[in-house]
Amino acid sequence: MPAMKFARRTPKPFADKIRDTVWPRIGWRRALGYRVKELMRLSGSPHAIAAGAAAGIFAAFSPFFGLHYVIAASLAFALGGSVLAAAAVTTLANPLTLPLFWAASYEVGALFFTSSAHFSARALIEQHSWAALEPFLEPLVLGSVVLGTALGIAIYVPVRLMMAHRQAKKARA
Repeated sequence: MPAMKFARRTPKPFADKIRDTVWPRIGWRRALGYRVKELMRLSGSPHAIAAGAAAGIFAAFSPFFGLHYVIAASLAFALGGSVLAAAAVTTLANPLTLPLFWAASYEVGALFFTSSAHFSARALIEQHSWAALEPFLEPLVLGSVVLGTALGIAIYVPVRLMMAHRQAKKARA
């Protein structure tokens, strides 16, 4: 069997793959640069790539951990977007960024509710019940929808313009 040109000689261990997802060895700037290049190399219309990226950023803010890719793929499909672009952007939601996304989502969602509940992880752990989480779930979900939608719209336009520019440049060459 012929060797692949740019494959590793020895496969990367699973633990290293997980660690690189949480904290890239090559650094955040370079890792995000690779994500952008990966997104720009996808084939499809500018709308499809941009709609997929918007669906991915929307799903990244979701408080439903473990369903991010399902949400992103479903939304991308519904919008006529690229499922691959949605998956590429959804990887922004990793164990380091999720607490930031969720905290921001909760704060935005809490603006819409009059409840003065204060989140306490200690109380949540001590009570071991969904009842302790319930007052925080509605603001978290609403805030994630608001932030996800806002950032999805904000990312759609520049990605669509970049993709249109890249495809026009590629057609001229």
